[in-house]
Amino acid sequence: MAMDLFSRVGGLSGTEIGEIMVVDYSTVSVGRKRLRERLRGNKHLSQMVQRVEVDLSTIKI
Repeated sequence: MAMDLFSRVGGLSGTEIGEIMVVDYSTVSVGRKRLRERLRGNKHLSQMVQRVEVDLSTIKI
């Protein structure tokens, strides 16, 4: 979930996320794809991710 939020909320690229999490770009890509698949099949998880995304997008630095 963190990789997806880094991308959607933080605007980071797959390469940047990989550097932060010390994984290869392809690991980021596969992880994000798996999360999308789980979100389609799990309404509760989807709602939880949406709430986290909204909360993170309102943080002012």
